Amino acid sequence: MHARIGAFFVAAALAVTGLAAAQETTGTITGRIVDAQNLAVPGATVTVTGPQGARTFTTDAEGRFQAPFLVPGVYSVRADLSGFRPIERPNVNVSLGQTITLNLQMQVGGLAETVEVTAASPVVDTVSTTTGAILSTDLFSRVPVGRRITDTLYLAPGVSSSSVGRANPSLAGSSGLDNQYVIDGVNITNQGYGAIGSYSIVFGSLGQATPFDFVREVQVKTGGYQAEFGQSMGGVVNVITKSGSNNLRGSFFGYARPSGLEGTWKQLQTTNGAVNTTRTQVSDFGVEGGFPIVRDRLFGFGAINPAWEKRTFVAPDGFPLVSLGEVDRDRRTLSYSAKVTWQAASVHRVDASFFGDPSTGENGPQRGTALKTQNTAQFSALEYGGHNQTVRWDAVFRSNWLVEASFARAYTTLEELPSVNDWNVRDFRVTPNVITGGIGFFETNDGENLQYQLKSTNIVGGHQFKYGVLFEDVDWNQGSNRTGPTFVAPDGRRTATGAQIQIRPDPAFGQIFRVARANFNVTRPTTQTYFSFFVQDAWQATNRLTVNAGVRYEEQTLVGTITDLVLFDLNAGPPGFIGGNVDDFALKGNWAPRVGFAFDVLGGGQSKLFANYGRFFARVPNDLAARALSADEGISRADYFDANLTQPIPNGVLAGGVTNHFILAGSHPAQIDPDAKLSFKDEFVAGYEWEAMPNTSVGIRYIFRTIGRAIEDVALFPMVGYDLGHPDAGGVEYIMTNPTPSFPTLAPELGAKHEDPIHNYNAVELTANRRFADNWMLTSSYRWSRLHGSYEGFFREDNGQSDPGITSLYDFPTNDPSYTAIGVPQFGYKGDIRFLGKLGEGPLPLDRPHQVKVFGNYAFDLGLSLGLGLNLGSGKPLTALAANPAYTNGGEIPLGPRGSGIQTADGFRERTPFESQLDLQASYAFDLPAARRITLFADVFNLFNQRRTLDYDNWTELGLGVANPDFGTAKAGGGSFPQFQQPIQLRVGGRFEF
Repeated sequence: MHARIGAFFVAAALAVTGLAAAQETTGTITGRIVDAQNLAVPGATVTVTGPQGARTFTTDAEGRFQAPFLVPGVYSVRADLSGFRPIERPNVNVSLGQTITLNLQMQVGGLAETVEVTAASPVVDTVSTTTGAILSTDLFSRVPVGRRITDTLYLAPGVSSSSVGRANPSLAGSSGLDNQYVIDGVNITNQGYGAIGSYSIVFGSLGQATPFDFVREVQVKTGGYQAEFGQSMGGVVNVITKSGSNNLRGSFFGYARPSGLEGTWKQLQTTNGAVNTTRTQVSDFGVEGGFPIVRDRLFGFGAINPAWEKRTFVAPDGFPLVSLGEVDRDRRTLSYSAKVTWQAASVHRVDASFFGDPSTGENGPQRGTALKTQNTAQFSALEYGGHNQTVRWDAVFRSNWLVEASFARAYTTLEELPSVNDWNVRDFRVTPNVITGGIGFFETNDGENLQYQLKSTNIVGGHQFKYGVLFEDVDWNQGSNRTGPTFVAPDGRRTATGAQIQIRPDPAFGQIFRVARANFNVTRPTTQTYFSFFVQDAWQATNRLTVNAGVRYEEQTLVGTITDLVLFDLNAGPPGFIGGNVDDFALKGNWAPRVGFAFDVLGGGQSKLFANYGRFFARVPNDLAARALSADEGISRADYFDANLTQPIPNGVLAGGVTNHFILAGSHPAQIDPDAKLSFKDEFVAGYEWEAMPNTSVGIRYIFRTIGRAIEDVALFPMVGYDLGHPDAGGVEYIMTNPTPSFPTLAPELGAKHEDPIHNYNAVELTANRRFADNWMLTSSYRWSRLHGSYEGFFREDNGQSDPGITSLYDFPTNDPSYTAIGVPQFGYKGDIRFLGKLGEGPLPLDRPHQVKVFGNYAFDLGLSLGLGLNLGSGKPLTALAANPAYTNGGEIPLGPRGSGIQTADGFRERTPFESQLDLQASYAFDLPAARRITLFADVFNLFNQRRTLDYDNWTELGLGVANPDFGTAKAGGGSFPQFQQPIQLRVGGRFEF
């Protein structure tokens, strides 16, 4: 730890002398003052007045000025100079990360005669190439949208649902684990998996519970951003919470969506049983407020929001726990936020921010599948959430030199507490399968990320040179356990965990007992250091043309529980290609160039033609270190004659359809390819944006993205090499590398090769947006897109695997003819592993050709306000998946190319049904004396009570050789997600503003 902190201070020292990165937490007003002949007016005093008082600046020799570090809000800009009439521009809206350009013309005259410019505030950022959206708290309160900030992301174009969970959407075709999430400058991205907030591979994302009431603005960057930002092959979600001001303001609020105000949930019956939701209810209340502590100097903000969520389940018909009737799953969250801002002087500002969302889940069916067992032994409890802190300092040392520095800490935790400690057993001899015992696999994890950032900007003429450094120091601990007593494996070693056991029928022995999963270790503490720096220039080449160019460097080092890692050395030759040793997995030499331009076509700051090229690297989460660098030491097949696991079946005996009865996976940490580097995407964007009328913009943009390199773990042998008993193929062992066709494989006579990743995204987006003015506002978009390839990203969307950088997609060579030539006829393999590669290239699961979003509001003069939310979108492509022969688990090997379709309960389908939902809001406001107001809300979600199928079960096998009787039915989501679209629901609420 101390060595890593020391490394930071070395980096910081370099930053002060010329290297320096921080996430955006403010906005900027820039511009030029000219006289009646359009000549520069130097030396003019520019006063920018906003929520936290006034700040003054002076124009340079070319008449330019810049007002940086402005908290998002509404400002007035005034210019004064002796001999000229003062000019003032009120109502200038500054958004998060936005640069507002104002060009003001001063007239000769007396100081007492002020000229007020009445034009609406600009809506086009004429110097930026970033695509995405900036969403304000004003919008959230006027349209029907979920309460959490993660719900608001879906208002932005390019954002669509993913299987990771609603809190982790797909941004511009990326997987749900490929994004970065930042609140108040704190990187809150889960350091284990890449999600937002608490996450586990069992529950997926439990999300980040901050409500939109705490938030000033949400910035969704889907592409085109400069070298200052990275760590993501998807997008960046940047959130700024509210701050205090010179005025005391705040609100009390409460919302409720009771089960009595929702429609009937559609029910699903399947052969193996589906746990159904019968009703839900959520409620929350809170208070938030900002206030001055010392006027114009010191401000405070505080907020608290307790929330309750209850989902009621019922066990499948014919299952024992149906006798319980309806069973509730209860979860509670306490979200909080506090911020202090010190405006030490006009040129120095310090912000300290604290926020979190500690949460609990009471003992019960936290896993919906817990109701499919024989008793309540699979009930469990949860503790999860996070706490985050940051201190930021912004300074203007001279009019042409800006400095930003910050320290932040992000902490998340998740712990599941089983109610019973027994083996998890699934009996495949009967249908429906009988499940007994404890929950099986369960996970605990916690992570702390210490973040140090420094950034500097130098303004020279028309150039803004920005440079920065970022250092992050991560500790992440994973507890990977399985319920039940330990046992002796066939190799004579005692496990550290219990087991997940399958009882399988066998014609010779009646049945066998297969340990499908068990481990030889439990706790895996890991660390990571991440370092990056960037240098970029925003060059104002002319009054209408801005050229942005820069480069970003990123490297990270991962350390697991084993620090004596074996290097992979091609020169050493087979069978092991074993080279020397290293203490960690260092991914260096990752350079990301960015270059683009923005041109004001019409002049006057009302239009923008832009284009940008950039390379974006993915930051690898610590799950890779916990598994690949820690000797995962897992059993993927161990067969026994008896239920007590004391009589292992010897190899060579035909039982359960196989003769190899003991397969290990990850007995040793992965070998390290010293030339391995981070995954990256190359992106090109181009577009045009135009202020069609005051406060309103329309735009069109094109986005192309392609993955140029993936980091993954690979095995040297093709799949059948293990069942053929090849002398060098014992357990499945891996190498961390960037897979390519040139990467070596063993058993060359089988003709297997690895392949390049294929991931190509093309999109055209049309947008029309209006800030609230003249009683109405609008956020709308249409996106046409296609996502084709064979590789999805850090999350394996087709089967739900959450192992960034070590998914099963590349575990075995995919260009492998021996899989079907030998494996299918000789060992009963299903599907074709080549469909995981180029042969199976097609629409990826996140391909959504059409998507329409319309969110708007109209406010009537008498206090009535109506809001609308319309979402339309294509369904997801469907591909049938068979079991993995080496791992025995289902959902791995395609039976056809990507998107080739499956036979469903609703007929043959290549996609899930088209998505459509209309939501409405009605509110009424009562104005009270002293600028107080009471507003009552009613939101109707899914107005037409549509209940389409959300997904289909695409697993043809539950395990190797075990057919899935529910293949093609609606996916039995249980507690993780509903099987069908939620019914019509009514949410009511109120707010008292002061």
